[in-house]
Amino acid sequence: RSCLHGDLWNGNWGGVDSDNEPVAALFDPACYYGHSEADLGIAHMFGMPNAFFSAYFAELPKQPGFDKRKVLYELHHHLNHLNIFGSGYADAHGALKLLQESVK
Repeated sequence: RSCLHGDLWNGNWGGVDSDNEPVAALFDPACYYGHSEADLGIAHMFGMPNAFFSAYFAELPKQPGFDKRKVLYELHHHLNHLNIFGSGYADAHGALKLLQESVK
């Protein structure tokens, strides 16, 4: 189990300057304990940069079965957004596509 950010998307991270050194900063957490990969679902959904994923996996390498879990973690957020915000999250790039991937 890990302490997770809970809402780790592009709008909740940035950089700050500390003594002329860039430092990553995370904002607006909705913390909870869960599987270390769970935050990656929303990060992938909203297109976090590849550098984020590279740095993440440099610290915590992918475990067996990650590719299947990744689909389910992202699907969770698409279904949540579909429920809250409506049909824009059901399109071919959203929940329907991920549901199809999850049953392969």
